[in-house]
This record gives sequence, structure tokens and C-alpha cells, in this order.
Amino acid sequence: MIKIKLLALPLALLLMLGACSDNDSAEKAEESVTPSETEAAAETVADAPKTDLDLPAADEVVVVVNGEEIHGTVYNSVARQLESSLATQGKKATDPEVAGQVKEQAITVIVGNKLIIQDAIKKGHEVDAELVEQRLEELKNQFENEEQMTIALQRTGFTLDDMKQQLREQVIYESYLAEDIEGAEVTEEELKESYQGYVDSTEGESPEFEEMKPMIQKSLEERNVQQAVYERIEELREAADIDVKI
Repeated sequence: MIKIKLLALPLALLLMLGACSDNDSAEKAEESVTPSETEAAAETVADAPKTDLDLPAADEVVVVVNGEEIHGTVYNSVARQLESSLATQGKKATDPEVAGQVKEQAITVIVGNKLIIQDAIKKGHEVDAELVEQRLEELKNQFENEEQMTIALQRTGFTLDDMKQQLREQVIYESYLAEDIEGAEVTEEELKESYQGYVDSTEGESPEFEEMKPMIQKSLEERNVQQAVYERIEELREAADIDVKI
């Protein structure tokens, strides 16, 4: 389940932003950093999210996919998020088996992301520069100022340029998703089964089927599209040249 959920948003963009938002409350409590406060900023950068994982250096090549290198920056962001997710299930990365699971899943995610973007570019999907700038401004507005955003990014090992690249790839992915990926049609039977499952798991009175149908329809359509993405990745993987370096 984690596998498909993460592959639904390739490029680790939201994973990166999630790591940033984890520090959001702490950031708001800090005073704004001025250019003269370089020493304080350096201390903040050093205050990276704690992890029990043995992570590669940010600039270390983690895996090469069809000749394109993926570095530790991206891998580490995904791995930390997976570590956090597993921790909620009581699984700690101090356990070698759990650490191995994180590594395997992180590699699966970042390779899948890269394969999808490569396929999208091959099929002619291009970056909408205006949309990328719009998205960047929306992200900046989530912080008190650009200094705060930069610090939050540095804590994950990302730079502003890294974020812009992630946004470019997200825009390409969305175009690819709309034009080249088609999920299986949702049947009436599936709708009713999902509704009944909701009713059975909910205490008290539930809304009528017809009232919930549009929401269930959307959820199942998204699930089917994500499954179609995963299946496309598996096809691409079979023909890909993948060299894991860690």
C-alpha cells in the first residue's frame, strides 16, 4: 500500500514538503533570519531531522536509471518519510530488517519516479514554465518569508533549485497522467461494495448511498489511476537499465 501511495506522487515532491511541514511550528517560533545571521543559519542546517538510518551523502549517486543519476538528496527525503511511516506501526529503523525494508522501498519509489518522468519526456510532455512559477509562489506563501523556506529546505538537504526541479517534474507528471494514463472503469458493483464497507466500519447512522456515491466514485477512480501508473512503471522497469549503487 505504501508503494502505490508514494508512486502516486512521484518525484518525492510532497515527501520533501512533508518533511518541511514537520518543522513548520518550530520555524514559526524562530525569529526571521537576516543575511548577517549566517552562523545561526548554519546551526539550523546542522539540525537535520533525526534518523536511525545509515543515509548516503547528499551528493552521492544512489542509483542510475537509464544513464540518469539520482543522488542522496532525493533518496534521503524518501527514506526518512518511509522511516516515519513505519515508526507509526511500531517498526524502528534500528532493526536491520526494517532498515532494509526502508532502503528497498525508497529505491523502488525513486526509480519508479524517474522511469515515469523519462517516459513522459519521451512522449513529448514539456514543462509549463508559467505554471511552475505559480506553484513556486504558492509554496513560498506557506512560509513567513523566503529565508524560512530556505532553512526548512536545507534541513531536508534540498535547495531552492532542487525544489524548482521537483516542481518542473511534477507538472510534467500531471500532463502525462492526464493524457497517457487511463485507470480501469469503476463499476456500480465496486461502488456499492465500497459503500457497504464504509457502513460496516462506521458507528452510528451513515449517509445514503446516493449521497456518498460521487465521493466514492472519485476515490475509486483515483485508486484505479494509481494502479495504472504502477503497472506502467513495472512495464518500463522491465526494459530499463537500473544500477543501484548503495
